[in-house]
Amino acid sequence: MHRLQPHNDNATAVATKTARMVVVGNGMVGHAFCQSLVRRGAMQDWQVDIFGEEPHAAYDRVRLSRLFSDEHSSLTLSPKAWYEQVGLNLVTSQKVEAIDRVNREVICHDGRHYPYDRLVLATGSRPFVPPIEGTDLPGVFLYRTIDDLQKIRDYASKCRSAAVMGGGLLGLEAGKAALDLGLEAHVVEVAPSLMPRQLDTAGGALLKSRVEELGVHVHVLCRCERIEPLGEGLRLHFTNGESLCVDMLIISAGIVPRDELARDAELEIAHRGGIVVNDQLRTSDHHIYAIGECAVHREKHYGLVGPGIQMAEVLAANCCGEKQEFLYGDQSAKLKLMGVDVAALGDALGETPNSRIVASSTQQSYRKLIFAGNCIVGATAVGEWDEIDRVRDLITHARRLWPWQVSRFRRTGRLWPEDALDSPWDWPDSAVICSCVGVTKGQICEATRNGAADAAAVTTLTRASSVCGTCHPLVQQLCGERQTPPKTLSWKVLLGSSIATLLVIMAMLIVGPLPFADSVQSTWHSIDAMWRMETPKQITGYTIFGLTALGLAFALRKRIARITWGDFAWWRVAHAVLATLALAGLLLHTGFHFGSNLNFVLAVTFVIVNFTGSLTGMLVALENRITGALGIWIRRWRPRLVWLHLMLSWPLPVLLLFHIITVYYF
Repeated sequence: MHRLQPHNDNATAVATKTARMVVVGNGMVGHAFCQSLVRRGAMQDWQVDIFGEEPHAAYDRVRLSRLFSDEHSSLTLSPKAWYEQVGLNLVTSQKVEAIDRVNREVICHDGRHYPYDRLVLATGSRPFVPPIEGTDLPGVFLYRTIDDLQKIRDYASKCRSAAVMGGGLLGLEAGKAALDLGLEAHVVEVAPSLMPRQLDTAGGALLKSRVEELGVHVHVLCRCERIEPLGEGLRLHFTNGESLCVDMLIISAGIVPRDELARDAELEIAHRGGIVVNDQLRTSDHHIYAIGECAVHREKHYGLVGPGIQMAEVLAANCCGEKQEFLYGDQSAKLKLMGVDVAALGDALGETPNSRIVASSTQQSYRKLIFAGNCIVGATAVGEWDEIDRVRDLITHARRLWPWQVSRFRRTGRLWPEDALDSPWDWPDSAVICSCVGVTKGQICEATRNGAADAAAVTTLTRASSVCGTCHPLVQQLCGERQTPPKTLSWKVLLGSSIATLLVIMAMLIVGPLPFADSVQSTWHSIDAMWRMETPKQITGYTIFGLTALGLAFALRKRIARITWGDFAWWRVAHAVLATLALAGLLLHTGFHFGSNLNFVLAVTFVIVNFTGSLTGMLVALENRITGALGIWIRRWRPRLVWLHLMLSWPLPVLLLFHIITVYYF
């Protein structure tokens, strides 16, 4: 086989398909990387060889236990024909044995050499096997691949009981697999509770009770020190002196990065294993990259598929000439274990400095929020919680919670009233629908606008719900809607201006008319000249008149259909800000001395109009931010307050005109 000449690392410099890329590993992350390359049109520039040790094309490891409950279920992410169709050279049942960094080629088990200009290591991880006696006995199995599950299923046909070593995500999935096989299932965990990397003690304890209700025996604080044969079964000996007799054992006690290829090639390896990569996912060799569970980024090893897919997207973008960086991976997990909903989002264990925890628990559910200031930075939940996707959006975008929402959560375990939960269609476009792939509501809506008629079509275009599938109901709901709901823009500016107006009016009522100076020598004498002398009063008077007229003109944006220029929300904000400035001008013009007769009527009308306007502005700003009974009340009363504000505003121009005539012409 001929060897290519050294090639410029920038893919965009290749005008023809002469650059060679080798991808070692055809798991979920390697498959996601190839999909992204195809989607970005990179196959015009790259010849890609993909090597997988297993005989299968890439499949979904997250839902591996489905094979036990549905023998005919297919976990394949893309059939082998797809690789050929898009121009990918998939080589299965082929292990890459070594990397020749000098000649830039990989050496396979059959002795063939494959050259590369860019090498991507997506070798994933292997199960951690505790260094104890007896792990090589008959009846002891690992839980990682389809072949592992086939061996477990064949052996289980002659068993009545099984133990799973490990109470984490994969361990509980393996426990479910044992249940699906009709076996008496035991889960053995060395920590005080289940899922210790995602849940605190209270959450793990509730999960334990819920799992035990399903018939699974859970043993915590049990460290196995040796395994010995017992007839046709096994005896597990624990360090606390107890033992457990079962017919078979499934080991699912964690994972270890598969870094042996990189280690033998003398690439930089992290202290605890894993291939060290930078923000571009490049290893210590300029031509070699690593993604997924085999990589260590900023001294952190990600053991979930979600961050691996994020890495795949970044690297594929860079292979197509873009300049992206991988800064961190979202380790949020939301899944159903043995029929129990479990979620761990953001800083689920509360490791953020100076964070505080607010928890709510019942016999059937446990919910915990971790706050940094007034923002949620993490959350955990055991049991069904229909607000969890909205909580994830709060964490992702560091949004604040109102104090009454936190109070409601303490009392009821809910942030929003039960009758006011918005559908996903009411969420912002930036809300993440599929956390595994990072697909937002906006991307799904864009796909539906581009012709995706159902959830399956949306999944094909965006890959939403293609990993764990828990977001599939949300995708289905979004596919049933076609119109983007209206939004209230700049609500913070509108709310702030309305509150400022209300505070000025309250201060006027509390303080009353400002006094005149009692001496011409006092400093106050130069200040009260604003509402005592003619020239300043003329300036402030005409300023108020101009601001009021301009504010009324802005109000016509909604009343006259022909006026379509600009975003209506900004017109409304401008109207509110002008009203606040006009009220400040009233203070300078009168010092809150309203006089009598026509002047008094004009001033009082002006203040009432601004008072009703400030209340209207506050309700407009909050109506799309508050739900439940209060939200319903706001939506019912806001139109009435707007009508009152308009009715009071109509006499204002007439009173102003009479005021000018009486002051300057009589």
